[in-house]
Parts: sequence; structure tokens; C-alpha cells
Amino acid sequence: MITKASALLILLWMFSAALVSQSVVGGGSEDLCIDMNTAYDQGFKWYNTAGPLPAYMGDHYLFTGSSSTNMYQDAVSLRTIKVGKAFALSARVSIYIDSKSPSSRDEFAIFVSDDAKVFTGDEFGFVVRQDSASLFGYLQSPRLYEFFKEFKLADVPVGREETYNLKAVYSELDGRAIVRYFINDVNVLVYDFPVVTGEELYLIVSSKKLSDPSLDTSKNFMKVYSACVLNLPAPRIDVATNPASQVIDDFNKIMVMTDLLTLMTLLVVFIVVLRIYRVVRNTPNKSS
Repeated sequence: MITKASALLILLWMFSAALVSQSVVGGGSEDLCIDMNTAYDQGFKWYNTAGPLPAYMGDHYLFTGSSSTNMYQDAVSLRTIKVGKAFALSARVSIYIDSKSPSSRDEFAIFVSDDAKVFTGDEFGFVVRQDSASLFGYLQSPRLYEFFKEFKLADVPVGREETYNLKAVYSELDGRAIVRYFINDVNVLVYDFPVVTGEELYLIVSSKKLSDPSLDTSKNFMKVYSACVLNLPAPRIDVATNPASQVIDDFNKIMVMTDLLTLMTLLVVFIVVLRIYRVVRNTPNKSS
């Protein structure tokens, strides 16, 4: 016979288990995302020089150009994510180039890095060059022969805002690592990269304007609707041996699986809580 006291203890335990399950599935060390539901996520350092902070707009952040020089807007994660043999950098952004800059150093960027101070280590991601109005994928590592390598992935239309779903998917198998770049779920580039499995990586979103103050790029912007790094299931052998033919989006698959698992957990908790509530309600009180 379940007493009221034991039923309440069971109820408390179930709520605790639900909270733990939520933290394991949706956060913790398994992902690293900018929280778009609150202004200036405290898990990130937000800073600026010679200009304003990136503006929080309710469902996105607005990173802009400037009429100043040496202007930076940055969001740098305060914690890292320990990456496994497969992980994804994912972002949804809208980019608008009102006028081109004469300098390739005027840019917007989203990337992962093992160093958030001097930026001379392992990193890769996406960068928008405002001189050419182009979206590039890039890689950097002291273990690469070129150290830094970037590849043009798409033209950004001048005078029209364009939205992009960006993913850079790292996978390692048998000591070989690659990064696959996706634009709107189309695999547009595959390139070898040094093995970084087990490293601690930061997530960084940045805007910088280094050209002369007489040049005004303040109407150029990048809206960031989401930015995440997420560990993925271990890659299959066909991903490593024939990566260009792999069109299944691992990031979307794991996000769907996570959502389903969370929903199932909450459903089980709800059923059990409802059952306990009915038992408690129908249990007669003992007279003192």
C-alpha cells in the first residue's frame, strides 16, 4: 500500500529525474549554443571596441559594420566543449551587404577554436569577406602546411538580405579527419583537417572592421539566429572513405533524436505523476 508520504517522495524523485534528463539531453557538455531566449547569454563574453555591442533583437543578434576603424563586436563562449570523433558547427544567419569594402579584413565570422586569446591554434568555420561580398569556409592549424586556408563557398548578393543555414561537420576515422561544409544542407566542400578529437573548443561569433575610418560599412550586417557546436554519433566508414557522397545531415538527425527522447521522457514522467496523484488522492487519511 502506497502511503501519502512515500507517494510524495516518489513524486519528488520523478521530478528530479526529469530535470536531470533535461540537462543531459539538452545541455551540459554535449552541446554549446548561444541562448537566443535571453539577452546576452551569460555563458558568453560579449565585448566591443570602437563601436556598440552586437544588438540583441529578441530572436537574433545583429552584428554590424562601422564607420570607425579597429572596430570589433564579439561573442566568445566562456566554457568549451570537449569534441569527439564527430561534431558539427551549425548556424543560421542572414547577411546583408549594402556596399563592398576595399579591405578583405572587414568581415563577419562564426567559428570554433581551441584558443580564445591569440587565435593561433586549431580552428575552422565560416567568414564573410566584405570586400568581395563572398562567403568562405576556412581552416587553420599549426599542423596544416599552409597554416591557414580558405575556400569561396558562395557569393553574397549586394543590396539584398540573404539567409543561410551553415554547417561545418568534422569527422575522424582511423586517424584521418575531414571537415565537410554545408550551405542550406548542400555539401559544397570537403577538406582534410588535423585530428582534434578530445580537444576543448570555444564557439566564437565576430564582426570586425579594420579599414580606414573614411570608409563606412555600418549598413552591412549579419543577423545570427542560432549558433551551436554539437557532438554527433561516431562516423560510419563510408563517411571517411567517400565523404562527398554523404548527403545525410548528421546534425539534423541527432537534433530530432534529442527532441524525441526529451518528449518521451516528459510523457513518461507525466503518466507516472498522474498515476501517483490519483493514488495519493484516493488514499484515506489515518486519524491521529
